[in-house]
Amino acid sequence: MLVKRSSVRKLWIVALALLPASVQARPPAARARIAVLDLREKGVTKEVVDLLTGTVARKLQSYGIFDVLSREDLRNMLRHGQDMQYLGCDEPSCFAQLGGKIGTDYIVSGTVGMVGKRYVINLQLIEIKTSSVLERVDRQFEGTLDMLLDEVRTASHQVVAKMLEAASGALLVSVSEEGADISIDGHTVGTSPMNQLPLPAGPHDLRVSRKGFVDWARTVEVRPDDLQMVDVTLIPSAAFVADYEDRAVSMRRWAWISGAAFVALEAAALGLRIYTWQEYDPIVDAYNSNNLPENMSQREYYEAHKGDIDLAEKLDYTALGLSLAGVAAGVVSAYLFIEGEDPDRYRRFSGVKGSETAAANAPGSSVSWVPEASLVMTTGGASLGFRWDF
Repeated sequence: MLVKRSSVRKLWIVALALLPASVQARPPAARARIAVLDLREKGVTKEVVDLLTGTVARKLQSYGIFDVLSREDLRNMLRHGQDMQYLGCDEPSCFAQLGGKIGTDYIVSGTVGMVGKRYVINLQLIEIKTSSVLERVDRQFEGTLDMLLDEVRTASHQVVAKMLEAASGALLVSVSEEGADISIDGHTVGTSPMNQLPLPAGPHDLRVSRKGFVDWARTVEVRPDDLQMVDVTLIPSAAFVADYEDRAVSMRRWAWISGAAFVALEAAALGLRIYTWQEYDPIVDAYNSNNLPENMSQREYYEAHKGDIDLAEKLDYTALGLSLAGVAAGVVSAYLFIEGEDPDRYRRFSGVKGSETAAANAPGSSVSWVPEASLVMTTGGASLGFRWDF
């Protein structure tokens, strides 16, 4: 009985030791395999169609969730002449046989043609298991070959759009300005700053706009199970910069004025207090401490110095009032400096071509909102200069 229990324990130990290895060795979830057949041309050169076939394959591969077989891969797998005939498939039964030959789950086929001056793009997604067409995409447009490449990429996305919805990613947009409207695929999703936004994998049209700024727009690619981060710097219009700088400079100017008033009032209060301390405090202290001259009573001393004592009290109250006014000016100055906007925040945009503020900010024509002090040494001493343009 002891031998049996010992054997069972050993089996449990071996099983527990192998469990992590078996979990780690478990293969990741298989990705869908898609074969891209040569697109058929109708009124378009074969060279262009071959280029577009490669465009479809690269677009599908870029999503990172498909194993894509390109036209070169298919030719390498179907080396025998009798197998090469499958590359011209256009019937569901033929697609099923081809899928079995190359071990794929889906096949993308289609045509690119021209009717008059309009390009016509047709793509279809076939599921091998059911021999059925899961998705069809038809797009028509009139334009250049460069536009044709973009249209084929869009059609490639649309043909697998439902498969992409099952594999989503996330987008985080960081905007230089607060309160900007953020739109995804034509729909406003929030204002900056905002948290990351879950989105289906694939391209999305991102637009950021705010009154007084040039709209920012771009197509961003969201990958499955990945966070795409986009930094957006909005460029202000010339009118916005001019209005902003007027307000910011005005507030900063008043901040300096309040700060100067704080210094002046506190200096006046301190000077007045020093004066009373030197001239009148000895008189008041002698009266309060009864340290009077000989042969003089406290009443006689008070009558003799009543004017000085009253003046000392008034000067003390005046110094206190000046100090409190200085504190108030200091609080206002600190508030304006902290809450006020930086006048130089958009200075780098003033030189942008077409900016109406470029002339105003040219050397020699700008207004300095910061006090300037200069010290010039001379043979007879020194000269202190102070300048403030406002």
